[in-house]
Amino acid sequence: MTQIVKRKILSILIVSAMITHCGVKQNDYDKIKAEKELVEEEVKRINNEKHETAIVRRGPKVEINNTEVKELLSRFNNQKYDIYIRFPANYKKSGNNYPVLYVLDAEVNFGGISYIVQRLIKDGIIPEIFVVGIAYQGEQSEDDYYSFRCRDLTPTVDKAFMKGHQQMKDGAGGAENFAKFIELELFPFITEKYKVKNESRSLYGHSFGGLFGFYVLLNRPQMFDKYLLLSPSLWWDANAILKDAKKYIAETKASKLYVGTGELENSKQHGTNQSMVDQHLEMVDLMKGKKPDSLIIKSEIIENETHRTIFGTGFTKGLRFIYSKEI
Repeated sequence: MTQIVKRKILSILIVSAMITHCGVKQNDYDKIKAEKELVEEEVKRINNEKHETAIVRRGPKVEINNTEVKELLSRFNNQKYDIYIRFPANYKKSGNNYPVLYVLDAEVNFGGISYIVQRLIKDGIIPEIFVVGIAYQGEQSEDDYYSFRCRDLTPTVDKAFMKGHQQMKDGAGGAENFAKFIELELFPFITEKYKVKNESRSLYGHSFGGLFGFYVLLNRPQMFDKYLLLSPSLWWDANAILKDAKKYIAETKASKLYVGTGELENSKQHGTNQSMVDQHLEMVDLMKGKKPDSLIIKSEIIENETHRTIFGTGFTKGLRFIYSKEI
């Protein structure tokens, strides 16, 4: 509130007291009353202006250098996706095509992904790569976000899980449609618009994203040649993904698979008798016994990490591994 307005209010209070105790003509009283109402309106306007200024100052979003956002509508599930693009530093000047890393859950991890990628490139640990993040379009509630993820990243319907999670209103078992969106809509879009190497496509996923990664590796082996999967939700639908591994692992065309799970992810999961560490080890043992010679697997149980804290360490370790021979 300005000093002028404060002084006006003080004057009005003094005059009001004089009216009450000393007597003042009606005309003078009406003038004072009108001025008082004007001052009150001015105070209200200033308070509203302060509130609006505070909102504006909170509003602007942080931007990441060398990035842009596109929008795609999938005909397979009628979902609008925001596609986050991170360019290599010299992309515009270079005539090179770049390996592509496709990232799930980009609305929550793209900032961290971009920073780690930048650091590893600067130190010559990984090659310059083109990053494509897949996110749900616009603002949504936390329940909506997890509901979309459950639909897109799970290959089957886990009836027991769905019964206990009524907020997952978009259902489950949509991994095949989501995979079709990536392969038949997103891949062509990226190939047409950007300078990328179609023969070098990698996928990063965590939790349900890790489950989706295994589903694609086993059921659509032509899509990616490298996988970085953290804390995969292999417990889903009573470990149903393990059945796929037993049937299809020999057919994969992938060259590298990194799987990391936190050491502290050791509680039994969703009605199974196994922890995520147990399920990780079982899947890796199964795959190593049946995989083609061309697939190199690195498996790590990462010390002192949980399901939520594994990202920084696990993602960094995974990038180092899947791109280690491409410098």
